[in-house]
Amino acid sequence: MTISSKVSKLVLICGLATATLGTGAVIAKEGMQHKQGHSIEHKQARFLLSERGVKKLDLTEQQQTQLKTIFEAQKAQFKALRGTDKEAMKQEREAHKAQMKALLDMPSFDEAAAKELLAKRQAKGEQFALINLKTQHQVWQVLNAEQREKYEEIKKHMRKKGHKKGDKKRSRDEQKQDK
Repeated sequence: MTISSKVSKLVLICGLATATLGTGAVIAKEGMQHKQGHSIEHKQARFLLSERGVKKLDLTEQQQTQLKTIFEAQKAQFKALRGTDKEAMKQEREAHKAQMKALLDMPSFDEAAAKELLAKRQAKGEQFALINLKTQHQVWQVLNAEQREKYEEIKKHMRKKGHKKGDKKRSRDEQKQDK
């Protein structure tokens, strides 16, 4: 095997590993953060269902009931998609890792197998994203024009606040590294 073919294989392997890590990040962002309660959507749901959200948006009793129903349905959909059997989820992750290792250990790169492996991961991430979009659409339909406008301003503020917290955390982490 020539050096250029070895380098080519190494580049392909690195590309596949990068794509897999990126796909994992999408899945984590779209689905697994919901489990931890740190996603923007979760924060928005908590806000809309809180007394503060009700007051700021002047939500009616009917709107509150509708929103609660929407977010309960979203939670059930996420739970169904993730599954409840932690052992089965662990086995699924281990199987994926084993498939990745087998793919990387092959003497020649199998692009079709790599695409199939990536497609499985991406499909789940797309399902989480679809549930989020559907929920956002339903929430939007419950709000009137004035509430939508107020809600957009509040969401902007929530995002800015989230970035500031992230900046502070990064700053603390950098200070620790400097010491």
